[in-house]
Amino acid sequence: SLLWCFEFSVHYYIKETQTWLCDACKGRTDESSKCSDCMARLEGSGKSSAVCAKSQPNWEETLDRKKKTLSKPRNVTKIRYEMSRESPFRHLAQKEGLVRPFLYLASMSPHLRSMICIQLGFCPFVEEYFGDAHEEAWQILNKKGMGLRARCIRGIGKFNPFQAQHDWVGILNHVAQTLYVPSYMSWNDEFTCEKLGKSEGHEESMLVHSSKVDQFENELMEKVSKQQRSKMNRVQVCTVAQLMTSDNLRKLMAIQQGKGVERHTMSLFAIDSCYLQLARDKHLLKGQDADPVEPDEIAASVAQFLSNGVEGDIEMFAEAGLRELPSPPPESVLNANFEPLWLTLGTLGQKPHSTMARILPVLVEIFLQKEKLKMAQINISSSEFSRPAKDV
Repeated sequence: SLLWCFEFSVHYYIKETQTWLCDACKGRTDESSKCSDCMARLEGSGKSSAVCAKSQPNWEETLDRKKKTLSKPRNVTKIRYEMSRESPFRHLAQKEGLVRPFLYLASMSPHLRSMICIQLGFCPFVEEYFGDAHEEAWQILNKKGMGLRARCIRGIGKFNPFQAQHDWVGILNHVAQTLYVPSYMSWNDEFTCEKLGKSEGHEESMLVHSSKVDQFENELMEKVSKQQRSKMNRVQVCTVAQLMTSDNLRKLMAIQQGKGVERHTMSLFAIDSCYLQLARDKHLLKGQDADPVEPDEIAASVAQFLSNGVEGDIEMFAEAGLRELPSPPPESVLNANFEPLWLTLGTLGQKPHSTMARILPVLVEIFLQKEKLKMAQINISSSEFSRPAKDV
């Protein structure tokens, strides 16, 4: 597959959508009409939109750029730099009430941002701006027809050029309402935090840190976590409970909590998701004779899933006795550790590449990023990240 993610990988045919799926980046693909040994990325909704990367004139150059950008080592200083520097895109995000998700996206590893672009339906590696964390973050939020904002507009509104665009609270409200507040129920039946109306929501969206928005995000994440839990069978739930009594996971969670990670929702969501992925992989390998998931294995998988992709962030959990997991080459999008979240979408019954299956992982990754920053001891409410943006 040299189409979405410019990597060689296996493709699976999905009967439900009658399209193929790249196992590495989860992009929608079809057989290439131009190269017999390649698949092509499906960018729009029809098959006519297939783009074969290998037949593009500059594909080797793109491959090289991708390798260089994704192989660069990162450290916590680099994350702080991306979160505090000025740029025209940061100013736009500030103006549009999107500064909070913008900073979370800019603080992510380039592998993870690339995966998020692909989930939303566009390939970042072929864009001139690839490698600029700020412009990538802005495109994820605002790309015409494909960004997070555009994907949150219902029905016919998509074709209205004067349709009001959502700010961050508007996006959260849209997802909460669509997924968790059925039409016959009221908001307060489902959520303990008050629903933020348009003007109050906009005021809160203008802030890098707002305790009301923070609470709303946490409650939304808890809903996702509980929904996944409710779809797990009794054996799975009991096995996870047993694994959580192991020394490995107890130490791992103690280290996370020491750094301020929200145990109740975040650690449990990560453990459930990583367990389901490990169990699935073992089942695919040996079917009914699958080996059990071992404590040192799940501890390593959770540490990786909540990793910032910076030097030293797996080593901080050494005490938890992590098993050495196979690691992909540094330039691979597999370093985004997206697989457990992809499986969550399946567990929640989201149809691959449906609108909500594109939106939800972006939100969950932003919520997870909050916890990853805590582990790097970066506090988004600190004044260094919320300097008032000067007008550009």
